[in-house]
Amino acid sequence: MFNIIIIEDNTELRQGLEDHLAQEGFRVAGLEDGEALSDAINAHSPDALLVDLNLPHEDGIEIIKRVKRAYPRMGIVVLTGRVRSLDRKQAYQAGADVFLTKPAGADEVSTVLKAVCRRIAPPTHEKDWVLDLRGHRVLPPGGHAIDLTGRECMLLHELALSAHLLSTNRLQEVLGDAEVSEQVNKIRIEQLISRVRQKLAPNLGGGASIKVLRGKGYRLCITVRVEA
Repeated sequence: MFNIIIIEDNTELRQGLEDHLAQEGFRVAGLEDGEALSDAINAHSPDALLVDLNLPHEDGIEIIKRVKRAYPRMGIVVLTGRVRSLDRKQAYQAGADVFLTKPAGADEVSTVLKAVCRRIAPPTHEKDWVLDLRGHRVLPPGGHAIDLTGRECMLLHELALSAHLLSTNRLQEVLGDAEVSEQVNKIRIEQLISRVRQKLAPNLGGGASIKVLRGKGYRLCITVRVEA
């Protein structure tokens, strides 16, 4: 059956949906916001997300945008209390497949998720790089696979999910070592980024792969599609 991640900060609603979808045969993971989403995607390889729009820390529209950038084939179903036509328009423009308003019944949610998952078809992305999380490698357009270490793979995964900016704090959180100083972690991360740049460079014809934004973080300059 299909893997689903629910992002909903209403604990009672989220747990109720988790129980119902599990009974319907889905494999379900629940999150209260988008902060741990990249880790959850890596762990559960979801076919689709069920996303609220009113969420703490990061709006659901922004979550949809960054997920669709890295995982264009992933299904997105919105379940929200917002009823304005503008919200619906923005959700579809961001990449949502279906927009449901609360209180939608659990059976309706289940039916919609099954329909979305079934119709997902792999498109052709001839100009995209493909990050193979299981194989720890990245495939350039028309080129040969480039082997990555586990940490290099994690770095590219975070960059692919970060849309326009991967903050230094997030890098420290994901790739840092709690037993060493912040300065040592910073140096190690810079070295890691340098190694990844060197591995990707032969396939870029002099173009940039990862750009540093001084005092803010890093941005991926190539389109990377993630395959879990």
